[in-house]
Amino acid sequence: MDELEKFIRENKEMFTNEEPMEGHFERFEGRLRFQQRRNRIRQIYRITSMAAVGLLLIASSIFVYDRYFDAAPASFRLGDISPELQKVEYYFTSQIDQTTTGVDSLSHYTDKITKDAMHQEIARMDSLHTNLQKKMGLNPGDERIVNAMISYYQARLKVMQDFVEMLNQIKQNNNSKNVNHENTLL
Repeated sequence: MDELEKFIRENKEMFTNEEPMEGHFERFEGRLRFQQRRNRIRQIYRITSMAAVGLLLIASSIFVYDRYFDAAPASFRLGDISPELQKVEYYFTSQIDQTTTGVDSLSHYTDKITKDAMHQEIARMDSLHTNLQKKMGLNPGDERIVNAMISYYQARLKVMQDFVEMLNQIKQNNNSKNVNHENTLL
């Protein structure tokens, strides 16, 4: 047994015959009410903080969903629709890349005005392509947009081939002028 407990048991009469001081019960009730009020405030604080955290989680979830999962893709390609269209797109893009290389290699045979006109036409076609990709992202598989995209590739390839042909003619004209000029000098 503990010494304190032993002391209380031995002196039990001393603890039971005196009344508490005046106002003790009122002070005790006041402390109880204060503690209950404090507990209610703590409980309200906990509930509101949990609600705030919950709202924050919901808001961030909605933001992440809208930002990354629900948004239409910025650009959509034909290959994103089907494997057959991917082959068609690959064919046209590879052909366009080859003719672009041809244009780049022959562009030094032309003047600045012609180069600027070619670059403006290519930029205009690129903006059309970007718009078609965005529309396809909003309406994937829409047959009209797919056909417009294929028509775009065909037109772009034709324009690039025309550029190469025009540049080849300019090159031949320059070469024939140089040969004629050399023959007259000899």
